[in-house]
Amino acid sequence: MTEKQEHLLKLFREIDEICKKHNLRYVMAGGTLIGVLRNEGFIPWDDDVDIYMPRDDWNKFVELSKTEFPPDRAVQCVDVDRSYTNSFPRYASTDSCAVHKHQVIGDDKAGEIIDVLTLDPIPADDKEYEKYRTHMMIYSDLVNISVVFGNRWEIPASLYLKYLLSYVFLGKERTLKKLEDIMFSYKEEDCDRYAMRWGGCPFLFDKDMMFPVKYMDFEGEKVMIPRRTNDYLVWHYGDEWSYIPPHGERESHDAICIDGIDYKEFRDDYMHKVNKRRARFNAAVRKFYYMATAKRTHRLTHERDLLQAKAVVMDLKKRIKECGRSLKELVQEHEFETLNEIFLNYFQVQLSAGFIGREDFANIYPFYHPTLLEIEDDVFMAAMMTLFYTERISKAYRMFQVREKLDYVTPEMKKIMEDVVLFRKATCHYEFGEKKEAEVISQELLEKYPGNPSFMKFQCRLVMDRAREKAASGEAEEFLEKALGLFPEDGYFLKYKGDILWMRGMRLDALKLFAQAREMTNNGIVQLELDKFLREYKQQALDTCQNLIDVKQKQEALELMELWSRLLPEDETVHEYLCLAKVAAVRTQSALEEVLEEIREKLDDSEDGPDKKERPKETDMYRKAMIRAWRRLGYPQELAKLRTELLYTEEQSELEWLAEEIRSCQINKDKLAEVYKLVGDVRRKQGQTEQAFENYFKALEYAKPSYVKTELSRIFLADMYRGSRKASVYAAGGDASEYLDSWLGKYGSIEDIYKLLERISRS
Repeated sequence: MTEKQEHLLKLFREIDEICKKHNLRYVMAGGTLIGVLRNEGFIPWDDDVDIYMPRDDWNKFVELSKTEFPPDRAVQCVDVDRSYTNSFPRYASTDSCAVHKHQVIGDDKAGEIIDVLTLDPIPADDKEYEKYRTHMMIYSDLVNISVVFGNRWEIPASLYLKYLLSYVFLGKERTLKKLEDIMFSYKEEDCDRYAMRWGGCPFLFDKDMMFPVKYMDFEGEKVMIPRRTNDYLVWHYGDEWSYIPPHGERESHDAICIDGIDYKEFRDDYMHKVNKRRARFNAAVRKFYYMATAKRTHRLTHERDLLQAKAVVMDLKKRIKECGRSLKELVQEHEFETLNEIFLNYFQVQLSAGFIGREDFANIYPFYHPTLLEIEDDVFMAAMMTLFYTERISKAYRMFQVREKLDYVTPEMKKIMEDVVLFRKATCHYEFGEKKEAEVISQELLEKYPGNPSFMKFQCRLVMDRAREKAASGEAEEFLEKALGLFPEDGYFLKYKGDILWMRGMRLDALKLFAQAREMTNNGIVQLELDKFLREYKQQALDTCQNLIDVKQKQEALELMELWSRLLPEDETVHEYLCLAKVAAVRTQSALEEVLEEIREKLDDSEDGPDKKERPKETDMYRKAMIRAWRRLGYPQELAKLRTELLYTEEQSELEWLAEEIRSCQINKDKLAEVYKLVGDVRRKQGQTEQAFENYFKALEYAKPSYVKTELSRIFLADMYRGSRKASVYAAGGDASEYLDSWLGKYGSIEDIYKLLERISRS
């Protein structure tokens, strides 16, 4: 967990405690909810917490802020604090600094925050929702100057101007209050829906999708999640929500965060340089311009998309012709890899947010006004079946919706749409523990679409549940053999095959399959199941590794930890024991050096850097591994320990103490070379280069053919190489004599350098 996530977790726990104490409702939402299901905590790269809270509960929460809040906490809500610069509320830490774009010239509190996206009751009449949405856009545009909201929905510029003039001449309070009276006039008991109060895109939810809540784990806490969690996530992210995205698609949020100060201090530094009146005027003009030109902009964008669509359709026709086989034949024979290649460019464009949109802040307009590439019915169906059979069901369903809206759907297309809805109904049954109902639908879908991986994976979960409940694996094993016959490299099925082997007591074979499964699926739910299961046995594996090393079975220890490093690749302790096993088992000097470099890089890349003194030495396997490596390379036990401590030591006073400890080992006359070498390393870390080389020269005097002599040779040669390169740069720019005197001074005369090089070359 990052430092920011720890801070956010503390804030969330405060909200959670107040809500549970006073029976207030909330639900985890967005990426935070995915983290609950996929990680039982934060998504590793996530940097915010999103929750939804009904408006009535939020109003009660605001009242409780007067008596229940810890110090340095505040609510942020424009209907409470008119200086606030966003349409949805937040819970803020006022003793920190995290300034978002819309807060740069504002006066609201700008510390670390938890977004509380309010659920406003909305009647079933869509006209009422459209009225709410229109006024929410205007409201958001008046409150938040950093973004234009209304142009996404083509809100009339005249309406914005009306409220803007009211804002200027009648006052902010009066204008916002008038809008609030319109937006917040509905009572929850009279409404079946909620609009999530977000200026960019006020989503609509059925009330029973959210409440009554369920509970799941989040960083060790039982938290509230939506009643129909799967429905919510499929709606928001598609059926693929459980899959971990590649690194390039992992999104985070932008904010100016500065440790050690609060937002007031930060604003004091820059606010006097900002002309707030001019910035607000420019923002208002910009908003009016974008709203006034929204229809024209959207029309031009659509015309551009149509031109691109024609080019893509021409490319698709060429690909189909070059294939030499009919699309119908390829679909019937399940040649979906070939079909994916044919439809590659088509999918990249047609499924893009610019063409079919997404219900999010940036892509809401194309969601309601999509662009459809014009292709024949049979080509369209082949493309949709390719999506359908390559675990992109939600994308296929979205395309059927687009086609239905802009063109027409055939009875065959309509039937597939109905079956997608049926599949989602089955997942809801499963979520509520209604497994018999889920099984009936699952069997029906598999009969219609044999070999569909999404349906097979759902059926696999049902079959495995029965196997665990009855402690009988025959049916599950038969199903998995069939699944792996179709998808031999799918980690999802490999994981459950491993479960069967484990149930039968074939634990080593199961672990090997788990390792394969880990590497061959990015399904976050499977990864979480593996993590939870394997952590129960991790300590046993670590103890076994240590025992194997103690009884000289080093290769067996290495093989064990190599397996566990595949099973738990992100586990720091497993990596430590892997390094310890490598040090014990490797047979060459170069291999030992590689392990030492691996450890150095790991420590340097860690959040704490190389300074990890707070960790007990007896549990730090990196220390043990390095000490063992230095001993194998010829350093005595005490010097091996001191050399390892040098990597962990940064304070000047502690470095000096370390130098004294090293010098105390001079009593061992056979190891004077190692002593002087390490003292030189300490001086170098202190920035005392001349003294460092004095010790290196002394070390070379005592060094016999050994590893320490190799190290010294590398130090001298590397210094000479760097120095000569730098000298050539100085010489090209003018006089290099001053640098040469400084650099070469520690070597003595040119003759001394030749002697040194000759001595090194003989080592």
